[in-house]
Amino acid sequence: MKFLTLCLLLLPLLVMGQSVPNVLGDLLKPGYSPSDDPADYPLFPQKKFKVEMSEPMWVVPSKNLPASLALNKSNNNVAITIQDGTIFMAFRNSKTHFASPKSKMVVISSHDGVKWDVEAEIALKKDCREPQFIFDGKNLHLTFFSAGTSPFKFEPGDVVRYTRTAQKTWEGPHLFLNKGEVMWDVKKRFGEWYMTSYSGSHYSIFGPSEVNLHFKKSTDGLNYTPVEGREAVYQGGVSETGFEFDHLGNLWGVTRNEDGDQSGFGHQVIFAEKDHLSQWQFPDKSSPDIFMSPKMFRHQTDLFLIGRRQLGKKPFDRTPERWGMPIRRMANWLGYSFTPKATTLYQIDQATKKVHALFDLPSAGDTAFPSIIRLDAHRFLVANYTSRPDKRKISWIHGQLGQTYLYLVVLNFKEEASL
Repeated sequence: MKFLTLCLLLLPLLVMGQSVPNVLGDLLKPGYSPSDDPADYPLFPQKKFKVEMSEPMWVVPSKNLPASLALNKSNNNVAITIQDGTIFMAFRNSKTHFASPKSKMVVISSHDGVKWDVEAEIALKKDCREPQFIFDGKNLHLTFFSAGTSPFKFEPGDVVRYTRTAQKTWEGPHLFLNKGEVMWDVKKRFGEWYMTSYSGSHYSIFGPSEVNLHFKKSTDGLNYTPVEGREAVYQGGVSETGFEFDHLGNLWGVTRNEDGDQSGFGHQVIFAEKDHLSQWQFPDKSSPDIFMSPKMFRHQTDLFLIGRRQLGKKPFDRTPERWGMPIRRMANWLGYSFTPKATTLYQIDQATKKVHALFDLPSAGDTAFPSIIRLDAHRFLVANYTSRPDKRKISWIHGQLGQTYLYLVVLNFKEEASL
């Protein structure tokens, strides 16, 4: 069985663009713009569902891309959306995972889920990361942050916005967020847009962690203010934070506490009541496992997370407190870089506030920047990037220097038969 699974994963890599499954089927038709808000779909609290994953559809690199599109070997940081029967994908392309002036943001689109057209190639002569699509009801916008040129520094610049004004025409850049603030997750819920972002001294070896975690909202998707006027919901070692609302309107989140603080290193499951959305409740101690690139979604009353999982025997936080913060940071970061990785689907236990792994997506080495959109009541489309998925034992750092691929899978929640 394991051999058969491996063959299914490898086959698309060997026949790129020739016998690739179309995981979108016949969904892409004019007028098809599925709502991503779980509140728009009916609840069946008495029913139980089991999630299944489709075969991967390998998109980049692929023979289904125009021959005119010249790509370097590193393809990562991906975002997807579907508007009016067309799927759009944006991704970072560069020499390696690390910052480079040769990086560019590529936007492609498809009307059938198989053949792709180039919408835009945006090069700013510096690095670019974290793409997000925002549809404001009239126009489709692409946002991402510009960064530095040194592969050894984290230098976030302005978050910029490009607007699609016609087919293959994207106007910009327009300033979206101030310099140094990195948008991580954005989604429309209950008729308004919500966003997590962070700013501050990310990846500083010495001194206290002073990364500010922000939670903002918007009525138009373009202009954001702090929820309930609170500038930062947390200050410490937390950066990327995925979030989602439960069926009652309460807020849940999973943090990436990579820089470490008084709570330790790893992750935190947070909760905020619907009437006090800026009052995030954090545990006293971070759990030592970390889920990098965390993105959340909800199906029925269940909450799920997709993020990067460490396959080593030790958790991310492998250091005693007596070592001191600088040594702990370096030991944790180095230990993480030289261990294998996977992209994993998790479920959040809302009673215990624990995270439980369900299964891995196709993944190995350098992987995990999931973009998740809803197709209908029970299906979700996920885009992700990875090193060759059969190379399960290569380290994260090894993968960051090599070839990475982009693919799509569908997560389908099927009702379980009653006994």
